[in-house]
This record gives sequence, C-alpha cells and structure tokens, in this order.
Amino acid sequence: MNDNARDKEAAMLECCVEIATATLDAPRTPAEANVCRVAGMILSHNLHDARRRLAQAATAYFAAHPSELLESAVTVRRGWIVNLPRLRDRLERRLREAGQGASS
Repeated sequence: MNDNARDKEAAMLECCVEIATATLDAPRTPAEANVCRVAGMILSHNLHDARRRLAQAATAYFAAHPSELLESAVTVRRGWIVNLPRLRDRLERRLREAGQGASS
C-alpha cells in the first residue's frame, strides 16, 4: 500500500472515530459519509453507541445528498478504505482506546 492510500485511509478512520465519539457531528464529504455508513454496519454489536452515531450521521448526510450514496464495494474500490476487516479492526481498536468499548 502506498503512502497516498495510507493517508486516505488514516483520514477516513479519523473521521469515523470523531463521529463515533461525538467529537464531529457529521461527515464533510461524500467519501466520509460513505465510509461512516460502512463502518456503522461492520462494527461489533458491543459498540452500540458508536454504531448508532455513525449510522445516524451517514443517514443525515445522504438525506441531503441522496445521489452520493454508494454501495459498500464501491467505497472500497475507490480506495477510501483498504478492506472491511481492516477498517473494523482499526476502528474498534481506536474506539476502545477512546473508552467507547463499554457502550450500551
């Protein structure tokens, strides 16, 4: 993976962490919204609050910009994330570090 792909992935991960922890209210771009939507679907069930925040933020974004909603596979193909298991693992680790692992 080249540095540009790593930079994109890091930026998307950071956006997801910020939305999941309520530091950021909403995605700012179609890429962020699509990655947040996917992240909300693949997080473990024990991260209920983070899942809910990501899903709600993406839903609100796509309510205003419905034509920007993409299939999950397209989100990966565009290079915004490397693959779904990697996104899930890295995001869950970051959320645990931020104290989000015991949400109800």
